[in-house]
Amino acid sequence: MATINLWPGDRVKWYKVEFTINSTWQDGTVDLWDADNHVLIEKIPASELKAI
Repeated sequence: MATINLWPGDRVKWYKVEFTINSTWQDGTVDLWDADNHVLIEKIPASELKAI
C-alpha cells in the first residue's frame, strides 16, 4: 500500500477541478469537498489527485 502524503484541509485538483480534502483513509482513498463545501465526494483514489 502506498503512503498518502495528503491531509485533511489540503487543496487538490481532480480532473482539473479544485477540491479540499475532508478525510484520508488507510486504503489509499480520500473524501473531497467541492469548492463551496456543498457536496462530499467519497473514496477517490489518492493516486488520481494533484496537490496544489
